[in-house]
Amino acid sequence: MLMQLRIRNIALIDELTVDFTDGMNCLTGETGAGKSIIIDAIQCMLGFRTSKELIKTGCDSAYTEGVFYIDDSEISAFLDEIGIEEEEDHTLILQRELSLSGRNVCRINGRLTAVSLLRQLGDLLIDIHGQNENQSLTKAGAHIKLLDAYGGPEIGNLKIKYETLLKEFQELRHSLEKFSGDPKERERLADLYAYQIDEIEKANIYVGEDDELNEKRMILANSEKITEALSASKEVINGGEFGETSIVDQIADVNSFLSSIAGYSDEYHELLSRIEEVSYLLEDIASDLRSCMDQVTFDKNELDETEERINAIYKLKRKYGATIQEILEYAANTKTLLDELILGEESVNRILKQLEERNEELRTLCEDLNFTRVRAAKKLAEQVMAELESLEMSKAKFYAEIIFDDEKDQNGYYNFTKSGLDRVEFLISANPGEPLKPLAKIASGGELSRIMLSIKTILADADRISTLIFDEIDTGISGKAAKSVAQKLKSISRNHQVICVTHHAQIAAAADHNIYIRKSFNGTSTVTTIETLDEAAKIKEISRLLDGDSESEITTIHAKELIAKFRTN
Repeated sequence: MLMQLRIRNIALIDELTVDFTDGMNCLTGETGAGKSIIIDAIQCMLGFRTSKELIKTGCDSAYTEGVFYIDDSEISAFLDEIGIEEEEDHTLILQRELSLSGRNVCRINGRLTAVSLLRQLGDLLIDIHGQNENQSLTKAGAHIKLLDAYGGPEIGNLKIKYETLLKEFQELRHSLEKFSGDPKERERLADLYAYQIDEIEKANIYVGEDDELNEKRMILANSEKITEALSASKEVINGGEFGETSIVDQIADVNSFLSSIAGYSDEYHELLSRIEEVSYLLEDIASDLRSCMDQVTFDKNELDETEERINAIYKLKRKYGATIQEILEYAANTKTLLDELILGEESVNRILKQLEERNEELRTLCEDLNFTRVRAAKKLAEQVMAELESLEMSKAKFYAEIIFDDEKDQNGYYNFTKSGLDRVEFLISANPGEPLKPLAKIASGGELSRIMLSIKTILADADRISTLIFDEIDTGISGKAAKSVAQKLKSISRNHQVICVTHHAQIAAAADHNIYIRKSFNGTSTVTTIETLDEAAKIKEISRLLDGDSESEITTIHAKELIAKFRTN
C-alpha cells in the first residue's frame, strides 16, 4: 500500500506531500490544476520512462519518493534476490531524482539501485491504468497472468506441478551441456582435473594448518627474543642468580604477616586465602615458564621447512581458493566433474532418456493447462462483457485468444516457457461489425481502463497487487456509467488500495479519502497545492462537481445523498 508520496520540482509542483489511506482515495480539482501530475510523479518514482520536461521550469532536477507498507511474500523474495534487507516495520521507500543532464539517481530503502530494478519492483507494488501506453493491458505478457489468476486454484495447482517439472527439465539440459562439444576437449579437461586433484591430495593439507604454521614460524624467527623474555620473567618471579628478592619471597612474607592475624577477623582470613591462591598461581606460572623455555630452540632447518610449507600452501591458494577449506572443496567438486567426464557416454544416454521422458510429461501438463485455460477464458469473456455493459460498452465483444504452440526445436524439445506452451492475448471489438483485434491496437485509454476495471472487479480476491491507480477512467462516460464505475471501484477497494483521478461526483462520493488539487498564482509563478478534505469540504467539492464549478442548496443536498448512499452500500 502506498502510504505517502513526496514530490519536489515536478511540473507545477514546488514541494508537496500527499498522504494516502487504505480503501478508496480520490483526487479531484479544477481542469489543469495538476491532478494527473500526481500520477506522473508516481510513475516516475516507480521507474517508468520519464521525460526531462517533467522537471519544473527553472530547476535543475526533480525528486519523487514513495513510502509503502508491504506484506507480500513475492515482494519480500524480490528484495532478498537483489540484496536489500526488508525493514522490520514492513515499510519500503522508493526514491528517484531526475536531472536535466539525464542522470537518474534511484534508491530502494536508501540503497542506490538501477532504474530497471525500480521498475521491476514497481510492477509488484502498483498497477496503473490511465490515458497512456503504460497500461498493463497493452502488454500481451500480462494477459496470461490475469487469465491464470482468474482460473484460481485449478490453474494454480497445475502450474505448481509444471514449474517443478520444468525446473528439473532445465537442470537436465544444463547437465547435458557439460558433455557436449569436442571429445578431445573432454579428454583435455579430464587430464587437467586429474592433475589438479593429484596436486591437492599430495599436499596433504588440513583446515587450520596454515594458522599453525604461521604461529610456528613466528616463534622460530623470534626464538632469541622469546627466550630472553621468558627467562627475565622467571627471574622476576623466582629471583636471579645474584640473590635479588623474588616475587615468590615477597608473597611468602605477606603470607607470614597475614597468618599472624588471620584468627582475629574473617576479613583477614579471607585476605590470607587470596594471597595463598596468588602463591600457588605464581608457582604454576614459574613452572610453565620453565616448560616454555625448554621448548623454544632455534633450528634454521626447521624454520626453512616451515617457510617452504607455507609457500606451498600459498601457491595452492592462488590456484584453487582463498582458504584451505575452499581448496578442499575445489578438490571435491573437481572429483565430481572428473567422474562425470569418465562416465560421460553413460551419463549422456541416461540424461537423454530422462529429457525425453520429461519433455513428454511437460507437454501433457501443458495440454491440461491449455484445456483449463480455454474453459476459464470463455467464462472470463462472458463476465467481462457483462461488466462492460454497465460501463457504456454494451456493444463490445471481448475474447481471450489462446494459441497452443507445440512446435519443437532442432533437438526435438518443445519450447516451454514459464507459463507452458500457451500464448494468451486479449482481443476486443469495441463497435458492432468490427473484427476482434488486440487491445493495444484499437482501444483508447478510457476503454482500456474500463476493460481493466471490469477484469479487476472480477479478480478482486485473486489479484496480489495491493494498489490500483485509475487516471480519469471516467473520460467520455455518462452519469449512469459513472455510477457503475464508482460502485466497481468501491468494491475493489475492499480488497485493494484504490487511487483514482476523476471529474465525476458519483466517483468522488464513493471515496473513503478525498484530496483536492488546487492551482494558484503565488505572485511569481503558478503552483499546485493539495488539500485533504474533511466531511464538509467533501460535500462542497461534490456539490461543485455536480453543477460545474458552482454549488447550490440543491447540489449540496444531492452531494450528501450520494455520500450517504455509498456508505450504506
